[in-house]
Amino acid sequence: MTKSMRRISVSLFVSLGLVVAVSLTAVPGSPSAHAAESPVGLGNAGSFAVLGAETVTNTGPTTVSGDLGVNAGSAVTGFPPGIVSNGAIHAADTLSGLAQKDLVTAYNDAAGRTPTKTGLVALDGLTLAPGVYSGGALSLGGTLTLNGGANDVFIFQAKSTLITGSGSKVLLTGGATECNVFWQVASSATIDTNSAFVGTVMALTSVTAKTGATVSGRLLARTGGVTLDNNKIIRPTSCAASGIATPATPVPGRAKFTG
Repeated sequence: MTKSMRRISVSLFVSLGLVVAVSLTAVPGSPSAHAAESPVGLGNAGSFAVLGAETVTNTGPTTVSGDLGVNAGSAVTGFPPGIVSNGAIHAADTLSGLAQKDLVTAYNDAAGRTPTKTGLVALDGLTLAPGVYSGGALSLGGTLTLNGGANDVFIFQAKSTLITGSGSKVLLTGGATECNVFWQVASSATIDTNSAFVGTVMALTSVTAKTGATVSGRLLARTGGVTLDNNKIIRPTSCAASGIATPATPVPGRAKFTG
């Protein structure tokens, strides 16, 4: 091989290397630029469908599937007529205390994730891939579609409030599950009348579910209360594969929660 031929070969190799490097570099800000998110570990809070700090209050025939608790307050009102199934009421007991402690850890974990996309406000009409989505006051007046597989994680960071409109809904497609949808809310969350909501809400202050709203997930409040009115709150029960709910602080004599 002549010197000129060797120079051409080296130049071609370098050029091809640059092309490969460019092709492997994700576009900044795109979902592919971020590693796949791991689920938010809920610890002892994972067994709760509803968890308040000061109070949990209910009006009407609400049904809660999963544990319902309050701590550091002890007031749980409206049960009955509300019904708790597949769980129990824990008012200022050991488990609710540990659940609140683990909720703080989970909240901080979700708040500390690096966003895939920032600046969100209205979620109406969006179809989102797995990732971390951040905004100020998040709102949902129509349908939000979350498209992903069974192990894909969706985390929403609301730096202010989360408010849904009447009749709004979160739609899961592609095999995505309510187990892996998390809403970290820096103040209070309101799920409006007849909303069909999905995911675990972790609010710094309070959570309100208005008449007829259904939640496939959890309503968890760190410092305030949870207010219910003729709702259906169903804690996810098929989350064992994702491992999201292994207690950080196991309760003596209680089996590890994995569902």
